[in-house]
Amino acid sequence: MERIMRRVFQLSVEEVTPTAQEVLESQNMGGRRTVPPRIMALLDSALDLFRQLATPRGILEEIAIEDFPAVYEGDGVNSPEGPVPIIVPKAEALALFAATMGDALINKSSELFTTGGPALGFMLDAVNSAAAERLGARMGQKFLQLLPEEKRKGRNFKVQYYCPGHCGWHISGQTKLFEALHPEEIGIGLKPSWAMQPLKSISGILVVGDIAIHRFLPNFSFCKQCKEKKCVQRLKILEEIGN
Repeated sequence: MERIMRRVFQLSVEEVTPTAQEVLESQNMGGRRTVPPRIMALLDSALDLFRQLATPRGILEEIAIEDFPAVYEGDGVNSPEGPVPIIVPKAEALALFAATMGDALINKSSELFTTGGPALGFMLDAVNSAAAERLGARMGQKFLQLLPEEKRKGRNFKVQYYCPGHCGWHISGQTKLFEALHPEEIGIGLKPSWAMQPLKSISGILVVGDIAIHRFLPNFSFCKQCKEKKCVQRLKILEEIGN
């Protein structure tokens, strides 16, 4: 297929703003029938701040399947098992990606924690985390839309994202990913600890293929220590609403 080159996106705040339910679910409150009014008031205020301060943008660049292992191996400290090396060879298309909501939003969250507004700071942090999940999904949609029509015609492709720091892909994998993608173009840097700056940015690989390639059981050795189970949540969303 025609190779998709590098793309930079300015995203709208509306498309990455999480719903109240998404934020509550990220705090393990999604199943409650009633939420205390004070919590909802904090959530409304946090969402308002998010809409005022977020400046979402992203970058993606297609990568050949045979070139991905050189990125994935990172510093050679990945788990000897994991879903990503199993899934990628079955893909129809791959792209490296990174996305951020900018500095102002994260700075405001930090400011609230240190200037007498920890409750709102905590809630804004939760909104930012939920928005990062939306960023990943939105970048996947962008990549899927860039695929040539003849490639997608008659196929029910799904796109999922996988990130360093999860599912056996060591966080040090950020180094090779950043060397290949250069997301500093959109203001994302990498700390010596491999954490991204601004915080709550997201990076990884976008994998396009039939839904079946994304299905796996979370029974790898590292799954027992994982508390977030984001892979399960993302697959559930993919199964329910697709892309």
